[in-house]
Amino acid sequence: MKYLIFILFFISMTIISCDGRSKLYKSNQEILKEHGLYDTFSERINYIPESYLETTTDTILSNGYRIKIKSFTDMNNSFLNAYAENTIQHKDYYRNINTYITIIKNNEEILSKLINKDSFIEYDKSLEKSIHNKTIQGVWINEYASLVNNMVIINVMFVEPETNKHINYYLEFDAQGKLFLTDKLKQKYS
Repeated sequence: MKYLIFILFFISMTIISCDGRSKLYKSNQEILKEHGLYDTFSERINYIPESYLETTTDTILSNGYRIKIKSFTDMNNSFLNAYAENTIQHKDYYRNINTYITIIKNNEEILSKLINKDSFIEYDKSLEKSIHNKTIQGVWINEYASLVNNMVIINVMFVEPETNKHINYYLEFDAQGKLFLTDKLKQKYS
């Protein structure tokens, strides 16, 4: 019994003496560095969008074209925007958007193509610098221009996430599926 009282006394003294006085005059950064946790708390990492997103559009135009557009988040490719704010390092990873476009004319597939930043750069190398820090915000069919010009015209908008500056491009596809890329829409009037 005497040893049990001694053990309980020893345990209670140990617990009471661990009151954190040794850390009283240390800053939070020093405590985190001491335990190797400072990097974990001084860095904020965001992925935008956070999860996989997908949209599908299937449109039939009165000029005989059927257009299928499937846009989805590329979970493997992104670009980094890093900045520091109040001793916290922020890292925002903006994921790219990929789009599959399929064009059918008179029940015959004339085009099936992946559209993304890389395909724009592959088409025109001079675009690399202007779209490097931008993501595709939207891809949609310009129905009116497609009907007036008797071709498929698809709008693609690139946005710089931090400033919301944007650039619009027009993908024009003729009846043979040939691609023309422009940043100005030319309209033909009959």
